[in-house]
Amino acid sequence: MIRVNCDTSKFMTTSGRLTPIAILLFAAINAQAKATDFSGSWTIDLRKPEEKARKAECGSAGFELRQNGNRVTGSHYMATVDCGQVNEGGAGTVQGSVSGNQAVLLVTSNRNGAVVKGVATLKNGTLYWEAEEEVKVGDPPGDDLILSQGMLKR
Repeated sequence: MIRVNCDTSKFMTTSGRLTPIAILLFAAINAQAKATDFSGSWTIDLRKPEEKARKAECGSAGFELRQNGNRVTGSHYMATVDCGQVNEGGAGTVQGSVSGNQAVLLVTSNRNGAVVKGVATLKNGTLYWEAEEEVKVGDPPGDDLILSQGMLKR
């Protein structure tokens, strides 16, 4: 919860009610506070329309995140279509910090130990993920199976 300390008398009408501007301001502050909660299960379906039509298994990625203050922890997963390659992530494979509607996350692959740094942005109930750089190369290189970018939904 965000608490704002201010002299509310500056936002009152002569009849003791909040002005319309004040109501909108406080509503925007409250909405922003709610919008920045990264906690939850975020998923994306990576299958092409024809793969969905044939009901192909797997072909998805996601994050399971828990936010506490400005810290984010959790896990991730990614599986290619028909489950040919799977990265189950696991507890503690996502660590990060929140500033406003963005979180900088470090994502560790349980396939090869690679660590990717990326930015998650919350906007209108959608988590926009963009991997920015590989912080630690895995062994073998290139086998990390971490989502590079996408729009994830709860």
